[in-house]
Amino acid sequence: MVEAAGSIPARSIYPFFLSVFPDKTGKVRFYILAQMIWLETMRIRDLILPEDRVFFTLFKEMATTIGEAATVLNEITHELPSGTEKSHRVRQIEHNGDEITRHIYEKLNESLITPLEPEEISRLAPVMDDVLDRIDRVTHQTCTYGLTEPNDVLKEFSYLILLSTNEMLHAIESLSALGDPNEVRNHASEINRLYNLSIELQSRAVLDLFKTKDLLLIIKLKDIYEGLGRVMEKCNDVGHALNDIAMSHS
Repeated sequence: MVEAAGSIPARSIYPFFLSVFPDKTGKVRFYILAQMIWLETMRIRDLILPEDRVFFTLFKEMATTIGEAATVLNEITHELPSGTEKSHRVRQIEHNGDEITRHIYEKLNESLITPLEPEEISRLAPVMDDVLDRIDRVTHQTCTYGLTEPNDVLKEFSYLILLSTNEMLHAIESLSALGDPNEVRNHASEINRLYNLSIELQSRAVLDLFKTKDLLLIIKLKDIYEGLGRVMEKCNDVGHALNDIAMSHS
């Protein structure tokens, strides 16, 4: 028989119970009593130690923060060559994200019962933080390389990032509702589809880039394209983590 954590071990009350009820039904009565004790212990545990659902709130805050950074990056790419002064906003958003991630780990160390497995929380938190770090890095590149004209590839790339972060937020919201895990998996699948589109975009963009004769521009844009590609890679990592979580809870 499985014993509830913190409960009275069933075997410790077994001899006492048989001494009170020595007839042939003693074992049956003991089993019923043990089940009653176990159920009561579980109810008391749920009252004293409810699941700490603050993690869902923190993950939604993090997804929203990532979306804010992606929105600013998208604005910058559509406003080039101006708009670069907005880069400091992404840096501040990234600092806010660091605080949310730190809070997640603090709560993980404090919480006794979590709505997700601790390993799942420990996996999801850093990959989401990586997305924000990469957005901050590529925004800094875009704004400091002194691009002198608009670039359609940057616009399309940043839009794919924005779409991916929206799917990320929807997946987190579906996960926190503890509803149909397939909804989470659908959003994760869409993130993967967008990632595949970004791979194709980057390949085409690099090929077109090498058709130009401006060596310095080639170096700058290739570096930015690769940085945007890394953002999408990290978004895809988040999608994989969410998909695995959904599968384990289905």
